[in-house]
Amino acid sequence: MIPVPLVRRLLKLKIRVSRNKLLLIATVVLGLALAFAGLFMYLEGVDFFTAFYWAIITMATIGYGDIIPQTEAGRIVAMIAAVAGISTFTALVSILAEYFISSSLRRMTGMHRVRYSRHYVIIGQGSSVPSCVSELMSAISSGDADARPIVVVLPSEEERKKLELPEEVEVLIGDPTNRETLERAKVGDASYVILSLEDDSKSVFTTLMIKRISDAKVFVEALKPESVELLKQAGADRVITSRSLAGRLLASSVFEPEVVDVIDDLTTTSRGYDISTIVRKNLWGVPYIEAFQKLYSEGYFLVGYYTDRAILGPNLNEPIPEGAKLLVIRSVVSTGKG
Repeated sequence: MIPVPLVRRLLKLKIRVSRNKLLLIATVVLGLALAFAGLFMYLEGVDFFTAFYWAIITMATIGYGDIIPQTEAGRIVAMIAAVAGISTFTALVSILAEYFISSSLRRMTGMHRVRYSRHYVIIGQGSSVPSCVSELMSAISSGDADARPIVVVLPSEEERKKLELPEEVEVLIGDPTNRETLERAKVGDASYVILSLEDDSKSVFTTLMIKRISDAKVFVEALKPESVELLKQAGADRVITSRSLAGRLLASSVFEPEVVDVIDDLTTTSRGYDISTIVRKNLWGVPYIEAFQKLYSEGYFLVGYYTDRAILGPNLNEPIPEGAKLLVIRSVVSTGKG
């Protein structure tokens, strides 16, 4: 079996050659059509549009018969045009077919280039990737996140085979530390980039590269607490220390398992309850107790607000600060999916 990396290199070479050949043959076809049209116009005394129409129809071997050369010189030009057309049009069609086949192969091997903008890009490997995709799609379905395309970048074909991702998600294969991979994912035009790599040094380097070519918000999973400051210096907008969080939850399972269940429920948008932020400008300056009652009547349970940090359970008479995002818990109606 031919190794996948070799297939990718051959496809890249083939793409470059095919593009050059396609441009060359298309130029030849157009040049011959213009030349035959000029000769036919001169010999048969017709206008240029009619002559060009005749040249295309003749070279394509369609031959409607609505325009027929009346002179011997015109018939000679017609014969040459027919023979030249068979050769050049056949070459053009074969190259186009080859191009579309290679495009399908590129997509199958994850080497294609997406054409999105303002989209989500998830780069990583392991179980964090499908969990992130699932949560993001649930948030999009519920209206908590903007409806945008999702692109996932995985390091290898083997990694793609391990993960189950929805069909509507674009999957690319490539090294995230390679700029060409980031360009194929259109990271430069993305709105959000999520990094979940299994190497913090790669995460730092990839974050630096992304920030050089994109204004996207970058959220990174850090495996070690000591990597957090490095990732923030590299430009990460938010860093999550997943393993430390997992360790704390595992420890809490021993003496307060109910709390762990609640946290798991609140951080999942597809079932039970969900904690989220909302912006209500009409509640800025309103006492907390009044805001609570107003939101409770709408199905929200107000637990606090967020300005530069989270304030939970403030004084009941304390007014909601201007610009604050409200932290609320709401019931999630299950869609029956996943």
